[in-house]
Amino acid sequence: MAGPAPQIAPEHIGFDFDGVIADIGEAFIRLACTKYGHCGLKLEQISSFQVEQCLNMERSTIEQIFADILRDSIGTELRPIAGAVESLKQLSRHSPVTIITARPELGPVTDWLRLHCGVEAERIKLVSSGHHDDKERFIRQHNILYFVDDRLTTCLMLAESGLKPLVFAQPWNSDRHDLPSVNSWREILDLIDFN
Repeated sequence: MAGPAPQIAPEHIGFDFDGVIADIGEAFIRLACTKYGHCGLKLEQISSFQVEQCLNMERSTIEQIFADILRDSIGTELRPIAGAVESLKQLSRHSPVTIITARPELGPVTDWLRLHCGVEAERIKLVSSGHHDDKERFIRQHNILYFVDDRLTTCLMLAESGLKPLVFAQPWNSDRHDLPSVNSWREILDLIDFN
């Protein structure tokens, strides 16, 4: 992250789920191979949030893979991004953690958080915006000033509205932008004021 690092109060930072906490890129590539025979894909090939724009794969297959993950995050073995679970647990000991996801159904995420975070999952507020472009009002409702998301369009919209997005670096958001970004959960924790 360029420039002096802000010190963020734990209660003033919120998180997207897929691509920030849960490794949806890994799950997509693995399921594309094991269930649909599209093997040999690499994460770096997913250079757009609109996956159909960068992979030679039927749109219906792409949609089915994502539907499988969203419907059954545990059954599809959706894994945590390195450091995410430990970081959420640490944050939850200081303040309730707020996750705002575009997923319309929260049950699979709730189950996933209980599996991976154990008792600390009770200190995680899970909110569905229902749509990627409707996160701002939920972020404001929960008094969040900084929001970590992997979707660049969402981050740009939040920045325009006066909020402080942090782009969680993924191949699909590595386009040129001048927003602050983080490459890992270690970098996120380094921004938090735990005093």
